[in-house]
Amino acid sequence: MANTIGNPTLGFQSFGSAEGASPSMGATPVWIASTDAGTLFRGDACVTSSGGGTNNSGAYITSVQNGPNATSTSSGVMIRGVFQGCYQFQPAAGRVVWSNFYNGVVTGSTGDVKAYVIDYPDAQFIVQASTKGAITSSMIGLNIGLTFNSTSGNTTTGYSNVTVESTSVSNINSQPFRIVDFYSAYAPPGGLQGPAVNTGAFINGTDNTTPANIVVVRFNNCDRLNLTARST
Repeated sequence: MANTIGNPTLGFQSFGSAEGASPSMGATPVWIASTDAGTLFRGDACVTSSGGGTNNSGAYITSVQNGPNATSTSSGVMIRGVFQGCYQFQPAAGRVVWSNFYNGVVTGSTGDVKAYVIDYPDAQFIVQASTKGAITSSMIGLNIGLTFNSTSGNTTTGYSNVTVESTSVSNINSQPFRIVDFYSAYAPPGGLQGPAVNTGAFINGTDNTTPANIVVVRFNNCDRLNLTARST
């Protein structure tokens, strides 16, 4: 049965570590500048910001596609990590609360926003491929870029709508991710929703003959693997 594209796709979802890697369950604290108008959703890949921050607080991240150092191509992107959420002031609550996404606007404060990313080199993720073509077994072990549609993430759940770009598969070392395996090799009953909804029906993303299949990836070109620093 053919796969259907998720809405949202949920972006890059943590899938544990590569076998043999030391366990690392923590997320790395980073910052988003209060002047950064680029949106970030949970599951988005992010990059190190070349603009720094308002309060000079530490390591700053930004959106790949609409931040201060946005790029127009999914290849050649040095990834900082996968965005997990941030603490932001919410006028309705009258206090700082956890949010799955950064909406590009800081309200009620001029301070920078504390955020968290998964960035350890052995991290693995499951992610849906684009509808432009299926990821096939001959592509496992090659590198892949990502689509530039994170601005269309879900503002209710805060989850990303990004996918990997199935037409960008190559051996180019500047591609941000490496294809490791198919999700179908690990999919539990019920798929991403878990066994509680198992009806014996088709699990979306597990048909590896049609577009929008789900694959396991790891970092390829990222801050903690590349010996060359990002451009200034």
